[in-house]
Amino acid sequence: MLRSSKHILKYQTNSKTVSLEKLFNDYKLCLEYYINLILEEKIPLNKWVSSKLLPNLIISHSNWKLIVYKNASQIVRSCLKKHNNIRFNRYKKVYQYFIKSNRLKSFTDKKYSDLKLNKFPRSLKIDLKTITINLDGNVFDVSNNSKEFDEFILIRSPYIVKHRSLNIKIPIRYHKHSLKFKNWKRKNTIKLSKINEKFYTTLFYEREKPDQKLTGNSIGADCGYKKLLVCSDGQVIGKSLEDQYLKICKKKQGSKKFKQSLIERDKLINQELNKLDLSKVNQLVIEDLKNVKYKSKFSRTTNNKLQRWTYPRVINKLERLCEENGILLTKVNPAYTSQICSGCGTLDKSSRQGESYKCNSCNLEIDADLNASINILHRGVFDPSTLEKFNQIYRHPIFNSKGTI
Repeated sequence: MLRSSKHILKYQTNSKTVSLEKLFNDYKLCLEYYINLILEEKIPLNKWVSSKLLPNLIISHSNWKLIVYKNASQIVRSCLKKHNNIRFNRYKKVYQYFIKSNRLKSFTDKKYSDLKLNKFPRSLKIDLKTITINLDGNVFDVSNNSKEFDEFILIRSPYIVKHRSLNIKIPIRYHKHSLKFKNWKRKNTIKLSKINEKFYTTLFYEREKPDQKLTGNSIGADCGYKKLLVCSDGQVIGKSLEDQYLKICKKKQGSKKFKQSLIERDKLINQELNKLDLSKVNQLVIEDLKNVKYKSKFSRTTNNKLQRWTYPRVINKLERLCEENGILLTKVNPAYTSQICSGCGTLDKSSRQGESYKCNSCNLEIDADLNASINILHRGVFDPSTLEKFNQIYRHPIFNSKGTI
């Protein structure tokens, strides 16, 4: 397992802040220079290359040149992969057109891999919006010998003064999140970043994945807009999230307060999900909400609210919690979980009335989200006692022979 903690760099002196600013500016210039050289095929595109093959611009330190090249090659490789996928889809349409019109057989008879296409097309343009510097153990050290601060990071910069690298000693302080990884193994890499004229460093931790729990209960969880999470065992997490979503909608998009409210929302989601009690749980069943808002037919006001509902962040957090606690995470089809009765298995859209659910067949009265979480649990866990109920549900015309929508 790999985790990280971000720390703001605000405790250093002004001179060290100026040094960091200069480092980022020079790093960006060298990064753009190396990217252009790779695209012009003047230096090779490899994962590793000797520093002797890399030219000097502003940065001449061999270790730093390798750091810049590694970052540049990763950026080029990533952009090239996206561009090649786009180009492949375009050629796919061209193939289909000429095959239908029975033209240019010399072209259509060839495979895509046989076409002599330029590795770096002219249309490939790379624009660097944000810069992050990934440092390995060769260019930094960590020191804990301080009474005022928790830790010092000593960065050996690429600037040479009297035959020595100029060092930038940066103090950091731990916080609640980083203290969670006190017993984890620290990786010998850090990341420097600059966001809104502020500097940050990210520390990385790793630990072996714990064995999966063999004993415990299985619970289902319904991820919603008004309530962040409702579990089949009665736990209700995040009742105040709706107020935060409405607060975001009132802000002007792109403004400073809008960005602050997004940060508040993300912090609130993490705080609420950390309250989830998983001590007696060995399996968590959730909905697979990927593309749930795709082609949704809602009003403009509802869509404006839903776009602030960050269910991917909730699911990612649950995945991390389950991984850390050795819990099996199962994703199921979310269709009609709020319309099916968890008691008798009857599918009736009219049974749900807002926040409550009253079955028209068996008269079961239950909270609508709790009803959905129980249905989610039933879909993810096989129980012989509920086999007849499952058969009633999946014989419905909306399901195919495999039990999916």
